[in-house]
Amino acid sequence: MSYKFVKITTFYREYLNYYYSRNKNIVNSSYKEQYDHLMSDCFAWSDFFKKELTKLGVDADEIIYSAEPMQQAWAREHGINLFGKELVLYQIQQLQPEVVFIQDTDVFNGLWVDYMRSKVPSVKLVFGWCCNPFSQDNLKLYPKYDFMATCSPGFIEEFNRNNIRSIQLNHAFDPSILKKIEQTEIQKIDFTFIGSLIASKDYHNFRTSIIENLIKSNINIELYSNFAFDPLFKLLAKKSSYVLAKFLSGIGLRKFVMTNPILEKVAVLNEIPRNPKYSDLLKEIVKPPIYGLDMFKVLANSKISLNIHGGVAGDYAANMRLYEATGVGSCLITDWKKNLNELFEIDKEVVVFKTSGECVEKVKWLLDHPTERVQIAKAGQMRTLKYHNFEIRAHQLDEVIRKELKIKK
Repeated sequence: MSYKFVKITTFYREYLNYYYSRNKNIVNSSYKEQYDHLMSDCFAWSDFFKKELTKLGVDADEIIYSAEPMQQAWAREHGINLFGKELVLYQIQQLQPEVVFIQDTDVFNGLWVDYMRSKVPSVKLVFGWCCNPFSQDNLKLYPKYDFMATCSPGFIEEFNRNNIRSIQLNHAFDPSILKKIEQTEIQKIDFTFIGSLIASKDYHNFRTSIIENLIKSNINIELYSNFAFDPLFKLLAKKSSYVLAKFLSGIGLRKFVMTNPILEKVAVLNEIPRNPKYSDLLKEIVKPPIYGLDMFKVLANSKISLNIHGGVAGDYAANMRLYEATGVGSCLITDWKKNLNELFEIDKEVVVFKTSGECVEKVKWLLDHPTERVQIAKAGQMRTLKYHNFEIRAHQLDEVIRKELKIKK
């Protein structure tokens, strides 16, 4: 006996713009052709949970809410004229799942979960995912999910304090990626950072300062990031919406805020929106962001990859880059976290730093000691392939679901 599982995913708008700009004709293909092609790029979790749960006998599906051309292909093929959340709800009604896993709990918040349950009686269990900054408005709605899944032990602690049922489900790497990227014995790039630089204490202020110090220390770093500035009118609109959202929530109109498509986007922020300030050092060397297989190819070709958690991570190692960089065989240097030794053996499988100066010192040492660097990279890759893969994560999720629904294997 098994169950029907559907995961609802929102891919980053920046990634989808990147993907469609490189695959302009894919929008004319069928839904299945678009789906298979998009998933083959291996962005984020791709369809790895679907594949691994299917191996366990689960009837699993994946809906990529934000891939509008693909979603509209599905709508055309089913003879309907729906968009956005309405289309997603219709898809769930057709699939009739017992279990729904929602990866974007900002777009599909707790109020939407209640609405979905009223329209799809087959749904018995709903998971929400949270591994990013969240506000008190989010926190009040999380109990609408049966479980909050998260990659961070720190978030588990916060959920426990608020009597929110939760499970830890770490990020992972899928070994099939290695078959899709070109790997050579000689890694040509010395040192790489790929990721966002969002100005906020909950996001990347520390990350930005570390990278600037590396540049000042004359370390050759390949930097792939997106410097995003809002035009003045857009920034003012965001600030006004933020103030209004907080005011309305404060006078008891939180439900209105969290169902308003404009206000709900800023209500989840913990500080007023602002444009970041980037130094000339960063501006001179930054390259456009890369995603999917393109990102994995660069990581695989890098002797050393830098990882720095966002501010929201607190004292805990949790993000995806831990597994992406080690998975493709790059030597990872990452900021110290108190649980990191539970994931990797420090200085044997990954290298860690606590300060900007220590980061500079260790990067230089790794570049000057290729034999030791390669040993660390290979050990880190072995650890990830064996213990941090989606097969293991799918087993963990399946066990929770079967226990909750009282389904035997």
